[in-house]
Amino acid sequence: MSQTLEPRTRTWLSWEWRAALITIVGGAIVAIAVTAYLHFSTPSPEQIEAAHRAKVTASVQAAAAVCTQALAAAKNYGIVPNYAVIATPFPTATRVQGRYACAGATNAARYVIAVDLMCRDLKNPRCVALYSVVQPDGTMLYRRGT
Repeated sequence: MSQTLEPRTRTWLSWEWRAALITIVGGAIVAIAVTAYLHFSTPSPEQIEAAHRAKVTASVQAAAAVCTQALAAAKNYGIVPNYAVIATPFPTATRVQGRYACAGATNAARYVIAVDLMCRDLKNPRCVALYSVVQPDGTMLYRRGT
């Protein structure tokens, strides 16, 4: 026993089936796209390690830039000789916020060069202001007036 449908009902049912098919296929495409995005957007452990390594390298370069600028300032003032070099590439923090100390040396003497950071652009020589140059025995070679 089969039922016969009116032409209007048949047309309506065919549109309804097409809409259902479009909804199912569209939903499957969206689900696949979301899964692919989540799978490929999460960084791998190698990418995380590389990003961390790049961040550490940038920090080391910034720290070395502070000591390089400190030694250059001391040389420009004529306090240390032009052949002085950085003894340790990393500055040490002092009790004063924004003031860092770096070690410089020649074959004959060692120096502790204290600088104040005036801004964050370490490539600009004006961002590193020389505060003092002291020898390890406590001899003050230079101190900026307050």
